[in-house]
Amino acid sequence: MNRRITQLDGVRALAISAVFLDHAFHLPLFWMGVDLFFILSGFLITGILISRKEAPLGAYFGHFYQRRARRILPPYLTLMILVTLIFGINSWIHEWYYYLFLMNVIRAFSLNEPKVLVILWSLAVEEQFYLVWPFVVRFFTEKRILIFAASLLVITPILRWIFTPFFQLHWAIFALTPFRMDCLAAGAILAVVARRRPQWLPRFGLYGLILSALGLCGLLWLGAHGYTTDGNTKVGNTFIYFFTLWTCFGVMTWALSGKFVGVLRWRPVVYIGRISYTIYLTHLLALWICSRFIPNHYLAVAAGAVLVISFASLSWFLMEKPLLEGRRKKAPATVALTS
Repeated sequence: MNRRITQLDGVRALAISAVFLDHAFHLPLFWMGVDLFFILSGFLITGILISRKEAPLGAYFGHFYQRRARRILPPYLTLMILVTLIFGINSWIHEWYYYLFLMNVIRAFSLNEPKVLVILWSLAVEEQFYLVWPFVVRFFTEKRILIFAASLLVITPILRWIFTPFFQLHWAIFALTPFRMDCLAAGAILAVVARRRPQWLPRFGLYGLILSALGLCGLLWLGAHGYTTDGNTKVGNTFIYFFTLWTCFGVMTWALSGKFVGVLRWRPVVYIGRISYTIYLTHLLALWICSRFIPNHYLAVAAGAVLVISFASLSWFLMEKPLLEGRRKKAPATVALTS
């Protein structure tokens, strides 16, 4: 796995488009774009870690966390500066969650925060994943990584079922890492399979779209019977996320098969995927700004899309890309599967 898989940028574009449309128009099930991001992250991070597994211990952890800091912190700090300039420093400065990447706790328990920052819960989930997973990959064999990840696929829905009655609102199940780790584990399974059985995904990955279709059917059945995430029921919290996992997992296997993925390799789509991280962080802010000045909702959304893509492009070319490429020149060549 020493090459960049172009269509995975297309998957990023699908994921960020779904999230943007969800927040712009509150479309049913489009929030699952975040689940697609989680699976993608589990795949990429596991592949990167496995490829450097034999490096000295200090180099292994040092390279990983330095790389993650370069990728994550500059756009994140830029967002916090923008929020401070617009809403004032008191809008978030007193909340210690932001300093420790525990923003999903804010979301889980509906604590006060600027609405433009609610999307940071998923960043917190990924950061918490980064604290644990490098140790799993380093000290487990690939077979044990596969077994451990598969066990998480079983354990996570059980945890959702058991703990739903302990929370008054559905946000805890939606946002806390123990209840969402099955998506990250599914991505890790794909990474190990791609490494140990490289012929499987090109041969069988396209059939993942059948799994996606079954997942969507399951979601439609649940919706028809009144189950929603908002309802905070055992059945809803357990199986809605279970079927969104099926849906997104199928999309990932299709992308990794390399078959009929032309749309995912289309240059504008790939470009949106490349800059999707900053789009994700700032799209709520862009929508809020445009809605303040443009009364027509559809025009405000269109303007918000232009604004956030423009800002993310500036961020990519002026800050993110130079930082990442500067690191690549200093470090040995490694897996080029993540931006």
